[in-house]
Amino acid sequence: MPTLLFATRNLRKKQLFSPVFETRGIEFVTLLDVGLHEINVDEVGATAEENALLKARAFHSPEWPLVLGDDAGLEIDALNGEPGVQARRWNGRFDDDVPDEVWRDYLLQRMQGVPLEQRTARYVAAWALIAPDGSTHVRRFIRPFRFADRPQRPITPGAPMSSLEIYEPGQATPAQQIAAEWTRWGILETLLVEN
Repeated sequence: MPTLLFATRNLRKKQLFSPVFETRGIEFVTLLDVGLHEINVDEVGATAEENALLKARAFHSPEWPLVLGDDAGLEIDALNGEPGVQARRWNGRFDDDVPDEVWRDYLLQRMQGVPLEQRTARYVAAWALIAPDGSTHVRRFIRPFRFADRPQRPITPGAPMSSLEIYEPGQATPAQQIAAEWTRWGILETLLVEN
């Protein structure tokens, strides 16, 4: 199995996905690890699936025959599904490099007065894996959660919602939920058998 290129610059995503690859013995690197972080992919897709595919296709090559593209939108119920697919940019309000605290504080301002029971949201994520044979595999994953009206912990860099998410007793962590969804998908196990 060749080294998997995870087409992300986000250190939080690297942290979340590490268990998925490490438990399967798959070596992986990110764009930051291999000096490809200067290449920008225009995320112009209307869905997380389209954006994940754009990222994977941009980096799939003979040098990187196994590439994972990932994208996640955020839908907040009390805001009628905002910010949507372009969660980080909040549909054009911010640049990609908006500080986490600025993004979080904007959300908290928009949610003033909304009771805790109505602070529900979901990540609508998609993973696009391009295999060495050129085949493309796409998976949609929805992770619902609730969030607080003030920070519960420091922000994990690159993930402003991390300071607000409410973890219920006994609830699987985000990394555990992601790992479980990859196990249900089974694509990595299939590729390991084929290679």
